[in-house]
Amino acid sequence: MTKRNLALSFLMSSIVALALASVTEATVPRAFVSTQGLDTNPCSALQPCRSFNQALTVVQPGGEIIVQDSGGYSTGLTISQSVTIDAGGFNASVFGTGAIDLCLINAGASDRVVLKGISFHGANVGNTAIEVGQVGSLYLEHCSITEFPGAAVAMITGGNLFVADTDVRKCLLGFVMGTFTATPINLVAQDSRFAEIGGSAVDLQSNGAGAASGLLTNCTASVGAFGFDIISNSASNVDMTLINCRIVGNTQKALDAEAHSTGNATMRIANCVVTQNAVGIATLVTSSGAASVVGTGPGTNLIVANGSGNAVTSSATLQ
Repeated sequence: MTKRNLALSFLMSSIVALALASVTEATVPRAFVSTQGLDTNPCSALQPCRSFNQALTVVQPGGEIIVQDSGGYSTGLTISQSVTIDAGGFNASVFGTGAIDLCLINAGASDRVVLKGISFHGANVGNTAIEVGQVGSLYLEHCSITEFPGAAVAMITGGNLFVADTDVRKCLLGFVMGTFTATPINLVAQDSRFAEIGGSAVDLQSNGAGAASGLLTNCTASVGAFGFDIISNSASNVDMTLINCRIVGNTQKALDAEAHSTGNATMRIANCVVTQNAVGIATLVTSSGAASVVGTGPGTNLIVANGSGNAVTSSATLQ
C-alpha cells in the first residue's frame, strides 16, 4: 500500500463518533493523582486519586490534573472538556493493553487540552496514541509516544496542534493531520523527533474547504519510511515551512508535496538537511493545482546523497 493510500485509509477509517466519557459532577479546579492514591478519594492533594479517568470526573472544565509521583495512570482515557494534565518532572505513563485508541479527545470546538510530560506506550497492541474527534487546540509538551500499530496523533477534523520537545518512536504513522470540512488544521512543532516511523512522520492534508498549514522548527524525521509530506486533495491550499529540520535515512520520500485537485501544496525549507533518503525532494501533480518545494538561497540547505531527488527542478526550487 502506498504512503498516500495508507494515510488516506487511516484518515477515512478514523471518521467515527468518539464515545464521551461518563462524567459525574465536576467540582474542583485542581485534581491530584498518585500511585499511592485511591479512586474512592476526592482527588485532593492530601487524598489523591489513582487514575486520570477518575480525576477527569471531578475536575472542572479548564482545570488541572496534577501528577504527584511517577507511575502508570491509565490504560485508556477520554477527554471531553478543556483540561491540563501536568506530570511536571515525573514519569506518568498511559499504556496500552488492547487494540484501542489510548487517549480519545472529543471536546468542544473552542476547548483547549494540554498534556505535559505524559508517556504514551502502545506496547505494539494499542491502536492510536491520541485520537482527536474535536478540539480547539491540543498542546503536547515534553511527551513520549512509542510503539503504536496506528498513529501517534490522528487529528482529522481541523483544529490546532502545538508540539514542543516530544519524541515519537516506532509507530506505524506519526502525526496524521487533516480536515474534511471548512475548519482549518494547523500544526506548530518544535524541538521534536520522529524515529522509525512505518509511514509518514508528518502527513498534513486538506480534503475539504479548510486550509492546512504547518511550521516545524528543529525537528527530525529519521530511519523511517517517509519524512514530511503535504497533500491537497481539494480546492484548499496546504502550506508547510521547515526550519532547521533534519530528514535522514528514510526508505521512501524525505520531503513530498502533492496536489490532486485545484488547491496548491507548498513546502518551504530553510537551513535543513536532507540526506541518505531513497528520495530527497519529490512533487506530484495530478490536477490543476501546483505542488512545490521552495528553499532559501544556495548554501542554506544541504540536500545530498539521496538515491534521487537531489536536483533542483521547476517544482523544487532553491532561490
